[in-house]
Amino acid sequence: MSEPDFRPRLNHVAITVAPDVLDDQGRADVLAFYGEVFGWTEGDNTGESGNPLILYTGAPAQFVYLLPADPPLTPGRLDHFGLQVATLPELEAIVERARAYGKRDERVRIIDPEARTTHGPVDDYTLTGAYIGFLLPLMVELQHLERLTRT
Repeated sequence: MSEPDFRPRLNHVAITVAPDVLDDQGRADVLAFYGEVFGWTEGDNTGESGNPLILYTGAPAQFVYLLPADPPLTPGRLDHFGLQVATLPELEAIVERARAYGKRDERVRIIDPEARTTHGPVDDYTLTGAYIGFLLPLMVELQHLERLTRT
């Protein structure tokens, strides 16, 4: 019996962070923000060396893996990782939760949602994206893609 097709897919993103991001206070801050804004939860790091913080994103077998390092990752201006959302209201709700959190914590960074439409041969596509950052060296880009059928 042959195996069904299984294309490689994103399983996790591993990011080195400054050790203080994963001390008791930093870890609590990361868990509070990403839990409240994105709904992520802490995963079990039993057996992992270096006391990483594993953030389950809610999708099966997908997570963000944070490991302390000195020096930590030093990203370029545009470095990020992206998450696709199912609806535009979902994207807007996540951004609003980040804004609300930002009123309590000045470390929240947000690049407002922006939409752009690409014209295809048959259909048009509108991509709406927003960026959210907090304590991690990479921002999270949220994307919603809508197919617009031309008549």
